[in-house]
Amino acid sequence: MNALAELVRASAARAPRSVVADPRTTLPLADALREAEDVARAVGRTSSRERPVVAVVLPGSVAAVTHLLAAVLGDHTVCFLDPGAGPRTEAVLDALDPDVVVDANGVRPRATDASRRDPVAAGYVAMSSGTTGAGAKGVLTSWACLADFLPHGAQALDLDAASSWAEPTHPSYDLALTNWLLALGAGASLHVSGSLADRVRPLAFLARRAATHVRLAPGYVDLAAAEAGRGTPCAVRVWGSGGDRLTPAQAATVLGLGRTTLVNTYGTSETAGFASAAAYASADEVRAREGSVSVGRGRVGPWRVDLVTDEPVPGEREDEVLAIHSPHVGGGYLFGGHGQDYPRWEPGRVVTGDRGIVADGEVYCLGRVGRLVKRSAGFVNLDDVDTAIRDARDLVTYTVATRGGSLVTLVEGDGHPLAAVREDLATRVAPGVLPDRLVPVPALPRLGNGKTDQAGALRLAERALGQGQGQGLGD
Repeated sequence: MNALAELVRASAARAPRSVVADPRTTLPLADALREAEDVARAVGRTSSRERPVVAVVLPGSVAAVTHLLAAVLGDHTVCFLDPGAGPRTEAVLDALDPDVVVDANGVRPRATDASRRDPVAAGYVAMSSGTTGAGAKGVLTSWACLADFLPHGAQALDLDAASSWAEPTHPSYDLALTNWLLALGAGASLHVSGSLADRVRPLAFLARRAATHVRLAPGYVDLAAAEAGRGTPCAVRVWGSGGDRLTPAQAATVLGLGRTTLVNTYGTSETAGFASAAAYASADEVRAREGSVSVGRGRVGPWRVDLVTDEPVPGEREDEVLAIHSPHVGGGYLFGGHGQDYPRWEPGRVVTGDRGIVADGEVYCLGRVGRLVKRSAGFVNLDDVDTAIRDARDLVTYTVATRGGSLVTLVEGDGHPLAAVREDLATRVAPGVLPDRLVPVPALPRLGNGKTDQAGALRLAERALGQGQGQGLGD
């Protein structure tokens, strides 16, 4: 039995009242473990490999939690895929090449490529949120790594057997799956949901499940605030966030919901656990630099964060890049992500590609190196916006991300029909990539070498936002 299986079994024995639940089913944690043992044996019979790779294509549900426990107990490798993700799920299945697929039709074998490189250890495969492009990329986190991390992560989130974790996000998102394991490892009750209504009305979900903990991406803060405005109660002790780019305004909104504690965490995908965490009990405590809320002092157990001076593109400025040190650093992506600058796996650490600073001992993530910015748990390449406008209208533009988190596109020249530009752009890029405002400028600011002055463009964009200039989303 691996160390994580022993940890989960011991936690369940200490917490006889803890349950695993979804909107239709509630199962004592001890019973979920017994069902997981049966599932692990069924997976073992389905595949001839000693350590099979299993793709679980189920919504967030008790059944999905049982399959996660089965992977831990059976010491096999698992990857969760959202059945509602359409073509992306098929693309990931092709890239993962699993031995076993679990879906609404049950547990079934799948023919695999005999030359496939098997994972070096059992664990879970998380899909990258897009750092290196749109293709499927998977990184393995071993069960041994999780066994080491969970006690430290649970302590950072004040999570124990008396807690009740609510997680409406699908486990195909790495931080959601980490939180499932944090709850199971701490012996806490775990409430999951595959309902879109529970994602867009998180406070109602929390209230129904009497939850003490939840993790919602920064993009869902406004949804929760709207619920609170309608009188939905919120008395959650910890609001855990993967907020490497959480803004002061978002933090203030969370802390204004009621009796809440905000925990802003950093790291997960490439090193399993978050390597830093900052807890705030009131808006007066929030620490921020350049529009980003602090992610703490750079250490959670043996995981830690520091700065590396990197110059990935010759001739461009040097950036202070955040690196995560971990006792369990893998060998990179199992598939996909070839030839990228970041993340970069090195002995004992991963260089993330996130720009950062340390001020007064606090770590701040300032966004991505180059032209990638994080938005709603995914990455936006700002050059893609400018390319789409150039192709549609033959205009010179430059899109920036402000320190408050807005996307602003500066459009060179006067007299352009900005409403029509926005309509064209909406047909060419995803909704989450659309700039919040289009602003006309006589000329883009440029450096002596002819390149766009990024700092000058940022100043123009923030000044325009402050003055309400340009074409906005609702105009």
